Amino acid sequence: MSASFSVAAVLLQLLTATAGPELHLPDAGQLAAYRPPQTTRIYAADGSLLREYYVENRVVVPIASLPPYLVQAFISAEDQNFRHHLGVDPAGLGRAMVANIRNLRKGRRLEGGSTITQQVAKNLLLTNEVSALRKIRELILAFEIEHDFSKDQILEMYLNEIYLGRGAYGIGAASARYFGKPPAELSLSEAAFLAALPKAPNNYNPITRPDAARARRDYVLDRMAQDGAITVAQATDAKAQPLAVRAQAPLETVHAPYFAEEVRRSLRKSYGNDQLYSGGLTVRTTLDPRLQRMADQALRAGLERFDRNRGWRGPIANISAMLDLPAAAQEVAQSEAAQAPAAPAPPQQGRLLGALSAMGVHLPEHEAKPAVAAAPKDTRPVWQRFLNGIDRPAEIDGWNLAVVLEVDRQAATIGLEDGTQGRVDRGDLGWARRVENGRLGRQVNGADDVLAKGDVIWVRPSEKTSAVAVAAYSLRQVPEVSGALVAVDPFTGKVLAMSGGFDFSLSEFNRATQAQRQPGSAFKPFVYLSALEHGYTPSSLLYDTPLSVDQGEGVARYRPRNYGGGYIGVATLRSGVERSRNVMTVRLLVEMGLQPVKETAEAFGVYKDMPLYPSMGLGAGETTPLKLTTAYATIANGGYQISPYLIERVQDRDGRSLAQGGVTPARADCVPCAAPAWTGQAAPVRPLGQQLDDPIANYQMISILQGVTQRGTAARLAGLGLPLAGKTGTTNDSNDAWFVGFSPHLAVGIFVGYDKPRTLGAGATGGSIAVPIFSDFIKDALAGSDPGNFAVPPGVSFAYVDRRSGYAAEGSGPDVIMEAFRPGTEPGPPPVVDTYGETSQDALTGTGGLY
Repeated sequence: MSASFSVAAVLLQLLTATAGPELHLPDAGQLAAYRPPQTTRIYAADGSLLREYYVENRVVVPIASLPPYLVQAFISAEDQNFRHHLGVDPAGLGRAMVANIRNLRKGRRLEGGSTITQQVAKNLLLTNEVSALRKIRELILAFEIEHDFSKDQILEMYLNEIYLGRGAYGIGAASARYFGKPPAELSLSEAAFLAALPKAPNNYNPITRPDAARARRDYVLDRMAQDGAITVAQATDAKAQPLAVRAQAPLETVHAPYFAEEVRRSLRKSYGNDQLYSGGLTVRTTLDPRLQRMADQALRAGLERFDRNRGWRGPIANISAMLDLPAAAQEVAQSEAAQAPAAPAPPQQGRLLGALSAMGVHLPEHEAKPAVAAAPKDTRPVWQRFLNGIDRPAEIDGWNLAVVLEVDRQAATIGLEDGTQGRVDRGDLGWARRVENGRLGRQVNGADDVLAKGDVIWVRPSEKTSAVAVAAYSLRQVPEVSGALVAVDPFTGKVLAMSGGFDFSLSEFNRATQAQRQPGSAFKPFVYLSALEHGYTPSSLLYDTPLSVDQGEGVARYRPRNYGGGYIGVATLRSGVERSRNVMTVRLLVEMGLQPVKETAEAFGVYKDMPLYPSMGLGAGETTPLKLTTAYATIANGGYQISPYLIERVQDRDGRSLAQGGVTPARADCVPCAAPAWTGQAAPVRPLGQQLDDPIANYQMISILQGVTQRGTAARLAGLGLPLAGKTGTTNDSNDAWFVGFSPHLAVGIFVGYDKPRTLGAGATGGSIAVPIFSDFIKDALAGSDPGNFAVPPGVSFAYVDRRSGYAAEGSGPDVIMEAFRPGTEPGPPPVVDTYGETSQDALTGTGGLY
């Protein structure tokens, strides 16, 4: 090799002398630190791909990981003498020069003639400028690269750098984009196809130009056989294989756009744009794909259910005038579209023009242009062309745009974007009463009461069968109302699922993390938890009677009211939560003082700085669904502090774990977590966080919240037969509807409301709107698993009580429950009245008094 490089050195001197001082060569040695832009990949907890972020979609693959036939396919296709030349192939360059003289005369595309080494020099160190000077730089750098790097190093840079179509840079990304597999699993046929692409990826698109793609693949296979890399029989067998590429679609297998966007924001804040989009980070998140699918389905169904009860607001548009065009007018429109002038052909991209000129080859001047083929006649019907060209209002998963072609009393015939037709039957339209002056119109008696010819509508494949042999569809409507659902592991703070709205394509605003809304009655548990820590018991008696609170000089008196009006007189603290009594809550808050509630709310993360106003006890402040759900999760785990997080681990392109800067919880207190390797030991259990409240008071609160789901404002959950606890929430004027609940191992929060707050309507409550969404989600989430039981802390004393009176009870009955107490605070029997109407002294103790 030394003699050969001596010859190369002479050529270098001649080229350098020819170029003169304008050469300005970059240092080829910088390729030793080759670190191209690389794709950041976000994974769900089970390893499923969630999202990719990149400037250039590239996954760097070491050459040692590539099968030899894949590497050889590129050598045979691009540079047969690669293993033997010194960076420049004189024979190949000569053939390209002769061919290009012929191509120029015939107006054909010029051939490159560059070796793989020259392509590395151009792609990594130079620009695409077409000039003799750039070509000289390329030749000189090719010699230097060959001198400084091994052939395998050059190949590794080349195979990871080249553009191969479909937005894929390098063999790693291209293998995934075209075949959905890593390069090591490619067949010989698939490897030959990828090796055919560097010349012109768009010209060999297997979807739009399948014949050209197969021909080019077969050409590569023949070259490989000619080079002795494979046998003729192997080439023949590979040619016989179909060119089956995957659809041109994202690789993501998990659909969780709100969650992914929250992760993206966190990564950008922690590491910056360069690392996020070019750093090749590998990110493992907390997302549970199964729960995420259930969350999306439950929230969407709940929002649609609410919206449908408010009637049909009409189609997206109506194109009946287009449908009524006579056939002759449609022909004219199609003819005009076919005769539209074609776009000018792109200029020739010959890479050797400058080099040929510099070598003294005089190129003939001509203006040869390729013939422009007539545009094919568009035979699609007018309605299909309209649907294909419309600016879609959204990309809603499972929904299709359609046009009503015909409609009668029984059904509407619809046309879809792919040209097929379907049917919407009258039986599916009962909900779609027209909204007239803010009120629901008359009942739907026929399909033509709802739809008209030319209506552009949303539809979804129906689970029902059509009366005729046409696909059945159901009419859909994008809800005006929105909401959020978030699921959290109460013992770790892992966010397992997050739906931030009806559909991400409609609105990227994440209502789970960004919507600051009043929690209403969903805040009450933190008032009552404070009371339980300050001497009250679940059986303490409170007055539910009219109340007027002095708020200080110059401020009007505060007079809380119960939902629906009315009062129930004396009732237990438990009843105040289960029946969500506003006046009882404010009375308790005033008696106890606001400071304890402020401390509890801030410790549990509901509010950052709660003002000391009586109305705050009824949820007049603002918080996010994620914060409130995390606070309930803290109750569920026994009162131990947790912080919600979405990212488990971040690794750089070299596999090193990065500090997450607050994205994940600190693990300094988890010694086993720092083990350098797994040697069969049990998985580490991270210690619980700080205890935020009294364990007995916390368990009492869990028990009371279980009562809410058994006989209170969320009693419809009792039929599920699951250990559930939670609280509904409805704000003033019914602007916000909430339910936050939990099982022993899963906390879930649901919020529903308009983005611009307005009333949800008369009778709209958390119990009627949010609880059904929770029910749909939790029954599927816990199906097939042991839901567990709520842990009872040491020191709890249980006693049978009458849940209405709060006094001790014996035996059984509809109002007798097992209540949790601190030892010594159990209630006594009910008062005994003597014949003179005076109460026995013994009956005045044991209930904690009347508050």
